[in-house]
Amino acid sequence: MKPYKNLKLLFFFLLLSIQFVNGQILDKKVTLQFQNITLNDAIKKIKTTYGVNFSYCQDQIDLNQKISVYVKNVSLDLALKEMFIPTPITYRAVGNQIVLKKGKVPNHVSTSGVKSIAAKPVIKSDTSTKKIAVKDTTNKNLTLQVKPLEVTSTDSTQAIKELDQTYTKEVSDLNAEYIHKKDSVSSVSFSNKMKLKQSLKEAKLVLAREYKQLKDSIMYSKKFKGASSDTLAKTIDDDLLIHDNFQFTAVYPLGTHMETSGLYRNDFSTNLLVGYNGAVSGFEFGCIGNIVRREVQGVQFAGITNVVGEYTRGAQIAGVANVCSQEVIGGQLAGVVNVAGGSVSGTQVAGVVNVGTEQMDGVQISGIANQHNGTINGGQIGLVNHARKINGFQLGLINISDTINGMPLGLISISKNGYGRIETYYSETTQANMLIKTGVKSFYNIFQFGGNFNSDKYRWTFGYGFGSTVQMSKNSTVSFDLIAMHINENQAFTDKLNEQAQLRIMLGVNVSKRVSLFAGPTFNTMFSQYQNEDASIGSQMVPKKSIVYEQTFKDDNGKSIYNPYWIGFNAGLRF
Repeated sequence: MKPYKNLKLLFFFLLLSIQFVNGQILDKKVTLQFQNITLNDAIKKIKTTYGVNFSYCQDQIDLNQKISVYVKNVSLDLALKEMFIPTPITYRAVGNQIVLKKGKVPNHVSTSGVKSIAAKPVIKSDTSTKKIAVKDTTNKNLTLQVKPLEVTSTDSTQAIKELDQTYTKEVSDLNAEYIHKKDSVSSVSFSNKMKLKQSLKEAKLVLAREYKQLKDSIMYSKKFKGASSDTLAKTIDDDLLIHDNFQFTAVYPLGTHMETSGLYRNDFSTNLLVGYNGAVSGFEFGCIGNIVRREVQGVQFAGITNVVGEYTRGAQIAGVANVCSQEVIGGQLAGVVNVAGGSVSGTQVAGVVNVGTEQMDGVQISGIANQHNGTINGGQIGLVNHARKINGFQLGLINISDTINGMPLGLISISKNGYGRIETYYSETTQANMLIKTGVKSFYNIFQFGGNFNSDKYRWTFGYGFGSTVQMSKNSTVSFDLIAMHINENQAFTDKLNEQAQLRIMLGVNVSKRVSLFAGPTFNTMFSQYQNEDASIGSQMVPKKSIVYEQTFKDDNGKSIYNPYWIGFNAGLRF
């Protein structure tokens, strides 16, 4: 009996997991913009973009039938419903795939394969029969009535404005009626007061629903009146925004367009605190923030933040942050952070960080960091710079890239597909040395370490420099390196002036794909205040025979500095 119970439990959890996976695939957010393409092409695009597999029987599903659909950031379930409305196709999710089957042709679909949308005339709503009321049968004073919204204009733009005014007036009347009736039931029980408050809430919901229905009717009339089903799909994604010269908002939705601000394209927008627009085609100012549902073509200026739902053609200027979901053509200037979700043609300037995702033709400049996940045709200037691919330059303390065609200028430059070498070599002053080179072949950073040890004396050095390598032939190179080193003598760290400057010119010859031999002259000088055991000033690490010139001079404090010049030699292996 026990194994049987366990089998049932296993079967139950298996079904549960299948349902969970099915729900996951259908809940995935997608954006589809298909215009009169074959079902086969549509399936391929969905699979490539979102990783959704389709299963079907080819003798049941006509892959050559044309479909059109436009949905943005909706679930896959809703998107497929929209896509298959004009077809006899049904679907269901099985694991990570969608199974397609042939069903019945919907009786509300036109034979052209495109949904028919009846254009509603912009007229006065039906006031002779329609009366909306939210009632409580126990007391007349607990009843709030909603009058139908009326729109008499036949011009779409004027109709929207008239609808806004009517809706605002009705909401105001409801509030006034609520206050009046609230005072009349002041001596009644608390439950009646709560019923009145609930009545107000429901009345406003009814009014908002009617407002939305009438607004949709006007918008569709504006675009689709007289349109055939063949031209309907071509205009479904047209600009449905209403043009207006000016919008003022205290804080959304308290403004000239109230809750419908997102339906307007304004030439100028002024926001006392935070404002909301459908689009801006000129100039927008906000003391705190500006939020635009679609695009900005012009200039945005905000005390704290600018947010754009689509693209920007112009400039975003903010005290704290600029965010643009798609491309920016122009520039972003922020006190803290700029974010561009699409390509950028122009400049990003931020006090702290700039973030980009796609191609940038321009320059990122920040006080701390620049981050770009795409290709930059230009440059980055900041303390820390990172980009996937650079065609230009990076200037900062730390520069990181996957690929760079240009020059990284900084203390540390790392490129995944750039130039990275380790050299071990002999010199006349320190017998064991190592160089680490990172960057690109035309300009790389150098980190130097060296030392020599014997029974009674030891010296070790560390240094930093930069260099460049020229490819002479397929198997030979010439490198030019400039290095500054600090010399520590007979102690862990020498705190006196004891510095060496070196120019290296090395000829390299490949002995295998990853190993080469190199050798060449070095040109050196030293500035030393190190005191030897015999009380003489100046390091004695330099072979006397190599010195071509030497002098001793005094600094501003009267202390002696030993300054020799000599020619040396390096030879070693490069990996």
